[in-house]
Amino acid sequence: MHQSLNFYTLQEVADILRIHRESARSLIAKGEIKGMSIGKGQHRRKWRVSQAALEDFIRRRTEQSQPGPKTQRSKPEVKPKRQWV
Repeated sequence: MHQSLNFYTLQEVADILRIHRESARSLIAKGEIKGMSIGKGQHRRKWRVSQAALEDFIRRRTEQSQPGPKTQRSKPEVKPKRQWV
């Protein structure tokens, strides 16, 4: 299987998914998107996400959002109106 060598920054991931940068960071922190941290020291960590990891996340999300088979809902039982005598 061919592994992609393309990597995206946190902002690029957010742009592709059309979400806020912090939402993308949260998805990576929760492990929903596999990302790698680069850099050390006093500077903030910088995240990189491989194209394969991003495609995997999108595929999983797409599968989760697929509607199930349509079932026929039964109509609610209509109770007769009470008649006052």
